[in-house]
Amino acid sequence: MLKNALLSLALVAPAFALPAPQGITISDTIKQKPIQMCGVAQNVVLTDTPWIVYNMHYNKALTKGSMCTGYESVSTGANGLKKIKWNAVTDIEYVKATDNVPKGYTFVGLTQNLSTKLSAIKSIPASYTWTRTNTTAYKGNIALDFMIAPTAGDSTSSKAQELMLWLEYTGGQLPIGWVAGPKATISLYGTTWKLYQGVNTDTGITVSSLLPDVMFKGAWEGDVKEWLMALVKVGVFGQDVYVNVGNAGTEPFYGKARVEAEVALEIKL
Repeated sequence: MLKNALLSLALVAPAFALPAPQGITISDTIKQKPIQMCGVAQNVVLTDTPWIVYNMHYNKALTKGSMCTGYESVSTGANGLKKIKWNAVTDIEYVKATDNVPKGYTFVGLTQNLSTKLSAIKSIPASYTWTRTNTTAYKGNIALDFMIAPTAGDSTSSKAQELMLWLEYTGGQLPIGWVAGPKATISLYGTTWKLYQGVNTDTGITVSSLLPDVMFKGAWEGDVKEWLMALVKVGVFGQDVYVNVGNAGTEPFYGKARVEAEVALEIKL
């Protein structure tokens, strides 16, 4: 199951041809020291947690500069949920020809309880806190990214769907389907969101992105299942789909910046 989860995670980002996982380190939080990963698809799987920490620099060929992801530590909160501290460090030069191309995705992804029907999931408790310090103009987002499909494990066929929850975004980044305008307005997590939909022409996968009318500034908390059920309510998919991929991360386009973040994310059955 872990192998399938890794393959799915390697194909989650909305991009061009994606690299195969490289330099995978399987460890536990007692043995795993903080590590900074700058490889094209470098990652560490924390076997005593639900997570993989991943530096997915899938557009390295179009990048002038570097993108790195760091694992720092894991702790347990007062509510019993584990939290992971990680960071994303980018030093990507602005190039006009590629200023609208995401250079990669740095994230914490799920490895447990995936390929499960939405109807069988009790909850997906999550929290995401972050600070971004940039010393140049910066373009990018803070987001959650999930993938569902009618078939367990599918994250690559045109029947799969990518779901994005944009918490914060800057530099003029726009979601797929922006030109067509919002498909719906949804009330969720104490604010209203606009739903944008479109097909990623590189993958053939439909992407449904929720953008908040008022962006979150450094902190968000909620049950991810509420987001998925809100999309069920407006007809994006049904409860019989499988949740095959889930992660929280940041998607840089350009700029010199450091994101320090802490994430809690688990699927409860």
